[in-house]
Amino acid sequence: MVTIFSISIFILIYIYFLFPLIIYICGALKKDSVKQDVSNTDKTIVIVVPAHNEEAVISRKIENHLALDYEHNNYKILVISDTSSDNTVEITNTYVDQYPGRVELFEVNDGLGKTNAINKALVNIDCDILVFSDANVYLKSDALLQISKCYADKNIGGVAGQLIYTNDDVEGAAQSNGLYWKYEEMIKKSESLSGSMMGADGSIFSIKRRLLRELPVHVLDDFCSSMGVINQGYKLKFDDTITAYEKGAESTAEEFPRKVRISNRSYNSYKHLRAECFKTLSLFDLWKLYSHKVLRWYSLFFMVSALVSNLFIAISEEGYIFTSVLILHVLFYIMAALSWLNKLPNIPVISKVAAIAEYFTMANVAAGIGILQSISGKKTITWKKADSTR
Repeated sequence: MVTIFSISIFILIYIYFLFPLIIYICGALKKDSVKQDVSNTDKTIVIVVPAHNEEAVISRKIENHLALDYEHNNYKILVISDTSSDNTVEITNTYVDQYPGRVELFEVNDGLGKTNAINKALVNIDCDILVFSDANVYLKSDALLQISKCYADKNIGGVAGQLIYTNDDVEGAAQSNGLYWKYEEMIKKSESLSGSMMGADGSIFSIKRRLLRELPVHVLDDFCSSMGVINQGYKLKFDDTITAYEKGAESTAEEFPRKVRISNRSYNSYKHLRAECFKTLSLFDLWKLYSHKVLRWYSLFFMVSALVSNLFIAISEEGYIFTSVLILHVLFYIMAALSWLNKLPNIPVISKVAAIAEYFTMANVAAGIGILQSISGKKTITWKKADSTR
């Protein structure tokens, strides 16, 4: 039991502390940053906006993109309506009529999810760069200029930008999510500086059009398409001069089912890519992939084994060391549960620590459920947005 406890705790420390530290050092030593070329701003770009019942945000989304500081003849906005039952299509069509050639609409109504809709919409799209951006994400005015500059390096096949949460000062899930995202982007930036980052997020990322591949409908399009860049021999980079803004989910009740769905699709994506990754990735990139993604997805199982083994040791062993550790262990999860249920007293320091414990526990429980679903054969294909992010 001591061995099980020690291994479980070490792996959790490695996932969340040691790996980020090691990859930060690797990035600082290698410094493989994006060499932007200010003259490389004539690439043709299609901004891909998947939308499912986005009537609350689609007007602002399109208007934000129409105002981007980029040659109008060199980019267009493609809204992909995936089985929308609200006014998303009608609202988008007003912009299609008003801005012919600059705004286009592609409708998919078969209910097979986002990846399926993207597969169908992009078959005949001709451009240099595809920029993917969720419907509730808004871009800084120079985003396309910064993206285009990055592709002066012929070895770069994909570039992701920095996402800033506009409500990360709101206590609760939004604040914890914002803090987690800053931590996550630090890791991505370090991975990028060491060569390539391991997958991009759908908020804001781009790839060369010719590197896009058709995907199974049950996988995450952003993760698989961005990892496909690396698997085809190109670099996937992170560049924080490319900026996007999004409102984070403000309640655990909304965030938890979203995390379960994403985790299920992420693990299905990993299973889809696994064989190819072992054939094409370097040992260094495989280490990054498994340390950053795969091991972290299994965090719940290490958390459970650590707690159970700690309990057995505290009962069977003499002395107070493991008993004290067990007390801290249990207190951590009690704080997480009370924060989840909004039962904690409003004491700033305690509330913030408890919110972090809540988010850490919630995210890993959701990931564990999603993985178990994937292992049992479940393939989630439909998507449900968090209303508070709109």
